[in-house]
Amino acid sequence: MKKLKYPGLLENKAEGWCFLNGNVAKEEDLVNMCRETILNPCHTDEELNKSKKILLVTAAFQKGHEHHDRHLIEMFERISIDARWEGSFPRNIQNLSVYSMFNEFKEKEKWLYQKYTEKQDQIKAIKRDYYEKNFHYVEEIYKLVSSLQETYTNFCLYDFYYLHDHKDDPEFFTVDLSGEEKEKKLSDLSNLLRSNKGLSTCKELRDTFDHIIYKDNELFSLCRHVELYYLWKSGVQKSSFYKEQREELGKRIMSSATIFIFGGRVFVLTNRLRFYRLEKYFKDAVKKGTNLYGISAGSICQTEKFFLTFERYSARAHSSASDYGMGLVHNIWIFPHAEDLSYIRELHRDKLSFFTLRHRPGVAVGLTEKSVLLCEKYKDPFDGKIYKRYTSVGEEPVLVFGERGKRCDLYKYDQIILEGTKFYKGKNQIAGKDDIKQMEEEYVERVKSE
Repeated sequence: MKKLKYPGLLENKAEGWCFLNGNVAKEEDLVNMCRETILNPCHTDEELNKSKKILLVTAAFQKGHEHHDRHLIEMFERISIDARWEGSFPRNIQNLSVYSMFNEFKEKEKWLYQKYTEKQDQIKAIKRDYYEKNFHYVEEIYKLVSSLQETYTNFCLYDFYYLHDHKDDPEFFTVDLSGEEKEKKLSDLSNLLRSNKGLSTCKELRDTFDHIIYKDNELFSLCRHVELYYLWKSGVQKSSFYKEQREELGKRIMSSATIFIFGGRVFVLTNRLRFYRLEKYFKDAVKKGTNLYGISAGSICQTEKFFLTFERYSARAHSSASDYGMGLVHNIWIFPHAEDLSYIRELHRDKLSFFTLRHRPGVAVGLTEKSVLLCEKYKDPFDGKIYKRYTSVGEEPVLVFGERGKRCDLYKYDQIILEGTKFYKGKNQIAGKDDIKQMEEEYVERVKSE
């Protein structure tokens, strides 16, 4: 493999790489950005490394367009991937065809599908009730913040939320502040701590916010259990035709060096993948070294859970805006098309803080057209341990949002420090490439001296 300038990146591979992109203008843009890793997959199967076999997942495409993929095949051929055509069928650049298989199952097993799809009414009812109630809770949060800020103008949502936890630690509220700004904030803190009404309002805000988080987690758990229950209750999983289809889909996943999951309708994509319980095959493929490249919906589906927008919740806009993915990437919440969202463009402090706090303990990450987040596991050459690593590797920065409502741009080779990474110290952080290089050098010297 071609050596990259940043030492260690894409070396000492322990599992497959997961590349997450926001919304490239053309699919070929991501292929060109990741050309070297596509041509050098580093799978445990040497035959796959030689063939560089590609799997296309296009189930999110416009309805009925799953196999409109000739332009995708051609873009891989342009970077010297041999499609190995047999007549009109490319053996080495294959389509998963999960959308088409799903339609075949619906047609062949109509009664079983009808029993299974009864879950949709229950899930829609659960989500409708959740969004209607949550809309009012979210509105209440903003009303409470607004009322507090009329008196305590230098405080933000983050400060009000954590007031009771850190009321004896003034420095917590004045991080990175100095001079007049710091004095103003300390004055607000002093006045707030003497106000029974202010303290009570902060307590109400905290309780309401924690209730929203609790209901978020409850929604995900309930919908997941409903879906799994109907897969079992309907008898779908006992169908020999279903078993044959699932086995064939599994073979296609496991026999690929590279998998590209394209964008489009994220709920259709995740629904089809979960119907066949394909997350197991994807996880097994990654463990063997298969690399995954996601675009928009294809990035979202690799994560554990997702919300689709930073915009304020409303019953109408969010009737079905949350779901769960395959869990290949942990503790990361992905927001493609990030620069299309007004909250991010305008850097609205409280709205960004609201969403970041809501996604704890994970990190909210915005992705744009040419930003790419690489999620990987590697074996450290000095201590032999397996670590995770989350690195910005695209041509545009990855956007990371902090609880204080600030946005940080991660440029090429900058990293997110999360649980499981080498330099994690108990809290989520970001580190520039030079900081990482220095920490690595200090670590090596320490290991050598021991």
